[in-house]
Amino acid sequence: MELFLKADTWLALLTLCFLEIVLGIDNIIFISIVSNKLPEELRQKARNTGLFLAMFVRIGFLLGITWIIGFKEPLFAVSDILPQWLIKFFGFHGAHTFSGRDLILGFGGLFLIAKSTMEINHEMEGDSEDKGNKKSSVPTLSGTILQIILLDIIFSFDSILTAIGIVDKVIIMIMAVIVSIGVMMFFSGAISRFIQNHPSMEVLALGFLILIGFMLFLEALEYAVPKGYIYFAVAFSLLIELTNIRVVKKRKTEPVKLHKPFNEDDIQGALRQGDGAIVYSDDLRYPIGKFQPKESYSAEDLQKAIAVISALPAKLEEAVKNLSNEQQDTPYRDGGWTVRQVVHHLSDSHMNAYIRTKWTLTEDTPVIKAYDQKSWAETPESKLAIATSINLLKSLHVKWTDILKGLKKDELTKEFIHPETQKHIRINQMIDNYAWHGEHHLAHINSLKRRKDW
Repeated sequence: MELFLKADTWLALLTLCFLEIVLGIDNIIFISIVSNKLPEELRQKARNTGLFLAMFVRIGFLLGITWIIGFKEPLFAVSDILPQWLIKFFGFHGAHTFSGRDLILGFGGLFLIAKSTMEINHEMEGDSEDKGNKKSSVPTLSGTILQIILLDIIFSFDSILTAIGIVDKVIIMIMAVIVSIGVMMFFSGAISRFIQNHPSMEVLALGFLILIGFMLFLEALEYAVPKGYIYFAVAFSLLIELTNIRVVKKRKTEPVKLHKPFNEDDIQGALRQGDGAIVYSDDLRYPIGKFQPKESYSAEDLQKAIAVISALPAKLEEAVKNLSNEQQDTPYRDGGWTVRQVVHHLSDSHMNAYIRTKWTLTEDTPVIKAYDQKSWAETPESKLAIATSINLLKSLHVKWTDILKGLKKDELTKEFIHPETQKHIRINQMIDNYAWHGEHHLAHINSLKRRKDW
């Protein structure tokens, strides 16, 4: 115990704790992103369990210091695995060697780049049902914990080597690891919620991970990149984005929502007059704008959305009642569905929504069945009279809205998982989404009638 009576010991411990926490920032970012894919009630459990188990992995590494140091010893050279002509062709250094550390950092960096790129793709693509015929894995608690542990090994490798270089007492290293893991546990929840509530921060965080993954890959090739440059870039970008979020809040506007792919058709938005009447934009794909979910919904918001869903069948019937067969078979835009297909699609889509509602209310965070809406719009019954689907919608919406009107507060926040994006979607968000969905397709028909002067 004499060790802890020395000022140098406490100074070394504080220094090492600080370095471990700073080096763990990238770990916290990754943990926040992967845990946010789980149902809300499992996220904290995944973060804490993963970090707690990762702490023992780090301690195990420290207890095997000799073994860890041995990871820096060369395992093979480039000339051992590539022929001389290929080395000369690409200009490689045949004498360059790779150690166990290099392999861990290299493959870890490539994994981070690939994982972050795929996550950005999921965010930007949104919840499209056009890919309903494809299968995608849904995150599980055990899978998420395993990812946290494996990535912690990659992220902690350099921090352990740093600890070995700063102090020579294993007990101090272990104490620093315990403190740093405790800090990560404490802050990971707040960071996860912050990222969840600000989609632009999630993209920024994923960009950081790509940068860090590239840095790890360069380190594996023995290209030294001063970490101060990386951390400065991260801190500067974070400062700019935090400033942007504050400006947006002052203006009382909604933050950017990640429902893309983005193209020129998305420039036009939904315009609404003071009396609530819809004013169509010039965008034929999204005449009332793209769906923008809210972070939270009031009782009044949901009452209005349910009223919109309830009124859709009558409004749809009124919109098509005087259209001839030729007009019903006219596309609402070049390359788009016909009016007849739009109406039949609404009945298909809202049948699925009704079933998703019942699944979510009767099961624990179910994975819903996606469908290929484009193929469904081309099946034989899509040639039937429009009245077939309107009559179906009338009965369906009576049952559906009766369920929605009776939902309790805790039921409105129940979630289902979309298999394509792996996103958790709450019932209150789904209500808002399908209220928009009906008005969206109704606007396709009314916009066509206005342009054709029908």
